[in-house]
Amino acid sequence: MKHVFRSFGALIAIVAIMALIACAPAAQPTSAPPTAAPAQPTAAPKPTEAPKPTEAPKPTEAPAAASAKDTLVWLKNINDVVSFDPAEAYEFSGILGVHSIYDTLVKFEGADLTTLKPALADKWDIKDAGDKWEITFKLKDGVKFASGNPFTADDVVYSIQRIIALNKPPAFLMTDVGKLTKDSVKATDPKTVVFTMPKDVSPGAFLTVLTGPTGGIVDSKEAKAHEANGDFGNAYLKDHSAGSGPYILDHWTKDVEFLLKANPNAAVPPKTPNVLVKHIEDGSVQQQILTKGDADFANDLTPEQIASLQDNKDVQTVKAGNLQLFYVGLNQKIKPLENLKVREALRYAIDYEAITNDLLSGNAQVNQNVIPIGMLGANPDAGFKKDVEKAKALLKEAGFPDGFEMDVQTLSGNVGIVPMNDLAAKLQADWADIGVKANVKAVPAAELLGPYREGKAPVVVLLWGPDFADPDANATPFTGAPLGLTRNNYDDAKARDMAKAASLETDPAKRTAMYKELGDYFAHNGPFIFLFQPQNLYALRANVKGFEWNPIGYTDLWTISK
Repeated sequence: MKHVFRSFGALIAIVAIMALIACAPAAQPTSAPPTAAPAQPTAAPKPTEAPKPTEAPKPTEAPAAASAKDTLVWLKNINDVVSFDPAEAYEFSGILGVHSIYDTLVKFEGADLTTLKPALADKWDIKDAGDKWEITFKLKDGVKFASGNPFTADDVVYSIQRIIALNKPPAFLMTDVGKLTKDSVKATDPKTVVFTMPKDVSPGAFLTVLTGPTGGIVDSKEAKAHEANGDFGNAYLKDHSAGSGPYILDHWTKDVEFLLKANPNAAVPPKTPNVLVKHIEDGSVQQQILTKGDADFANDLTPEQIASLQDNKDVQTVKAGNLQLFYVGLNQKIKPLENLKVREALRYAIDYEAITNDLLSGNAQVNQNVIPIGMLGANPDAGFKKDVEKAKALLKEAGFPDGFEMDVQTLSGNVGIVPMNDLAAKLQADWADIGVKANVKAVPAAELLGPYREGKAPVVVLLWGPDFADPDANATPFTGAPLGLTRNNYDDAKARDMAKAASLETDPAKRTAMYKELGDYFAHNGPFIFLFQPQNLYALRANVKGFEWNPIGYTDLWTISK
């Protein structure tokens, strides 16, 4: 599991935590020493034809955002960027760029994660072919890459096969989630591509994988022209581009900036020709530059900094979705947590609204379901509210009228906007109301996650973020391995069967209903207490229009204007 959407503040701490929690390998961002002042800006260029490979230009003064109508200036900590190759990029900032450079076969639009729409494919069909699934894509006519090369089915085959061959961090989305091999994708004619997958693969989940930056289709002729030592053009595409999306990568200067310029051959020209993403680590510096009018976006402000901008008529603040799910894990090998009524009592003891509204200042939303709000099959209706008398009655029925004692571990420090120590203290106080004594200990991630992965940790307060925008990215690991079976010693064949059946359903309406049914069952029977999802916070100049953050971790930059 990887956290594929930018959270608030402290990027490096979050990346380290999420990498340790991960169920799949993820590239680690290269850290850079903190800067006390912003890197010198680059002049915002006017749209031109696709650039030839050159050395990145030296930074120069950028125009004030208020006067640069053709350039969006985005302030962000981008020291996590490793590559802009869609077969390699797997970090927060890299995928922000890749999403705007490379088109995919299918897509989600705006903040929606429930309705698949055509992109490079006009239409697609899922066929039950006996012992396998076949997904056939019919490709659009008239699409050109930035190079001018026409888009064909061969480019799709090449793009998928190079992901598998390169075996970079996001490759598991093809090889583990989709269970693809290099022979799994074939071009049957210049406008038709067929994917074949084993029957235990979820077709719905795989389609959502293809919407992500890893599903970006590469200009095969351009990549092959820049191959070196059999690298499929990977070294070149780290800091160049070969896509058909609205933008091309003009340059990336590590720990300074990257610049996107309008693709002259794009099917959908961007509303603003240039996007300059500047590396500014410190949120207070971002705030100063934004309020001065020399930038359009500030990405990494704290809730307090966001609150301080509420009365500034030149700035707007935006809350956006985030698929992280914070939860309590109840190890079923620790008595009396295996008792269903005990688990229900612990759920009813918690004041969920106080956590989101008071502790997190309204910058989170209650979610008591295994499926994140925003995904297909989510159920945002709260199933539990603090009810001390009901919780005490459940404990009495379970044989614990005077309560019991349990050890609780959580991460030390903050995870984004969430102060983990304070969250655990709030849970401790709520459980004390029903006679349950929680001995809370905050520990570093490495100390907590090792025993947790082995199923030896006590009660834990942690978080999970999906790798792809499909409910199966949560349902399968929570009901089975690694979270349910391995880490919390929970063995429930019914829950696993429900999750598997929902994953394999090809009718979206039926699939939605099945996940809602699973969510209700699992909320009451599983070994987890689902708490909330935090929200992303952004500050924008007041004249910026068309910004909509997709909770999986990027925005359609080409829709933004000012």
